[in-house]
This record gives sequence, structure tokens and C-alpha cells, in this order.
Amino acid sequence: MPNKMKKIILSTIALISALVWTGCQKENQMEDDPVPQDVSVKKDSVWTISVRAVKGSGQSEKTKGLDLDGGEEATTTTLQSIWKVEDEVKVFLGTDCIGTLGVVPDNVDPHTSVLYGTVSLSNVTPGVTRLTFLTPRQTIDYTGQMGNLFPAYGVSNPIEQNYHYTIAQDVLVTEAYAANITTEMATFEPIQSVYRMNFRFQKGGVGDKTAITTKSVNISGAAGHLVQNQSLDGSEVTEGDIHVSLQWATTNPFFVALRNGDETNEEVFTFTVVDEDGATYRGTKAIPAAYKPNGSFVSMKNTTLTSRLEVPLSATTVDTVL
Repeated sequence: MPNKMKKIILSTIALISALVWTGCQKENQMEDDPVPQDVSVKKDSVWTISVRAVKGSGQSEKTKGLDLDGGEEATTTTLQSIWKVEDEVKVFLGTDCIGTLGVVPDNVDPHTSVLYGTVSLSNVTPGVTRLTFLTPRQTIDYTGQMGNLFPAYGVSNPIEQNYHYTIAQDVLVTEAYAANITTEMATFEPIQSVYRMNFRFQKGGVGDKTAITTKSVNISGAAGHLVQNQSLDGSEVTEGDIHVSLQWATTNPFFVALRNGDETNEEVFTFTVVDEDGATYRGTKAIPAAYKPNGSFVSMKNTTLTSRLEVPLSATTVDTVL
């Protein structure tokens, strides 16, 4: 093997190792014939990419995976975001998905990590080309939720794996050389809130309150801006009710990921709840403007519904199938 090729391979291995174990993006950079920063690199092939990822700069600890900060799902007051080794990150150039990256969480601070993998693209201009990173999957879609927060044996469609979207936008490519790309720090932010909810019934708003064993709930917003699905850049958005069919009927709190297109004004949610026996309940709850911004953890335990659909039993026997 030519000496120059050996040198490039050894330098590449050293670069990736330094990124994974020290998190220092600039250590062990290639020094042989560096590409000028204003020159576009044209290469119809696969590039190796390393990205340092960090929690958001707004609310605390807003990154990728979810974790309860000391407590049970029903009672905790803090929902942390952390990186996990099983996470996957989609990479986009514009709106085109160009690769999937793995994750190496930091051993000391799991709110930071190194993303690694390969991407396919033809033109890269260091200092100009910008990439977007999205987790946990390529398509932003909030339909089909089942109320589960975490994956576990027998649990289907958990929020952590399918609905807790975080995004790092316009991340600048800083270097592109010898089929390797490095970028500036990628700061991930969540694009929806997680709501914890369960329900009680109080007829007409008077008297005792009884727990509802919820099997499904339909959530609508008075402003009409709950997002069902959208494109990566938000140019195409479908708004409407969010329907959640729980995997198991329960009186305990469950979780729903909601993205609201209106993050400014007070919201009134209308809940239509069906219990394990098929009875339907209905009620509303106001969400103050302070709780509207996406990226929040909002607890609405024991929300009281005040009306129930009353269907009188018929004394007539029907024995004709239509």
C-alpha cells in the first residue's frame, strides 16, 4: 500500500477515535494538503461524518431520548432528555435524507454525544454547506399514538422511539477532506411537548368525581393548530385532532406528544374519552399561554370531564341484520 494512503487511513482512524473518546472536534485534523475553505468539493460518493451533538440552549436538558428524573411516570415532575446508544439520527441536505447516523453518548454527560456514520452527497463546500439532523425517524407524524412513553416488553409505539422529535438545523460543514466531513456543534431542540394526562368524571361539574378507565381519547384544540404531520421544513403541514388509542385501558396517567402550530396564545383542549365499556365522556381544559411553547413537559393529571353520552336502552329486540 502506498505510504500516502497509509497515512490518510491512519489519520482518519485517529480523527474518529479522538472525536468519540475526547469529544474535541478539532483534534487530529488532517494536515496534508488541506482543502481551501472556499473551494467546493465534488464527490459522487459516500462520506464519513462525525458530529458533536449537545442539548438545547433554551429549556434545560432538551436533546434526544427521554428519562424520568428520579421518580415514577405517574408522579415525576421532571422529564429529562438524554442520548442513548440505540438512537438513530437522520441527516438531510435541504429536504433530502442523505444518511443515518449512530450515537455514542458521553460517559459523563449523556446530554451530549458524538454522532457518526456515512452520508451520500455530491457537492460539499466547507464554510457554506449546511446540514439538518432529525431524530428519531425520517417522517414527522404524530398520528397513531398509544399512550406509552418508553419502550418495554409488550409495549407498542412508544413516544421515545417514534414521536419525540428533536432537530438541529443549518449545521455548518467546517471541513471536507479525504472522504471525511466534520461540522460545527449540532444543537438539538424538541419540536413538540409531552403531555401527561388521565381523566375523572363529574356529572355537570357537581358532586363526586370518579376515575375514568380510559381506552381512547380524541384531542382537539380550539385554535385548530394541532399538527398531525408535516414536512421537515414545515412547508407542508396537516393540522387536526390527535387520536390516541391506548394499548391497555387504564385509570393511570398516560402520555401524548403534541405539536402546536400556535405557541403564543392560550389554548382550550377538548377531550372526547371512551372508557373500557364504550361509554363516551367529554370535557375541556384551558392551557395557559406560558405552557404553550413546544418543548415543554405538561402534566394534566385528573382532568375533570363533565358530560357523558347517555344512550337509553331500547326495549325493542332487533333480529334483522342490515
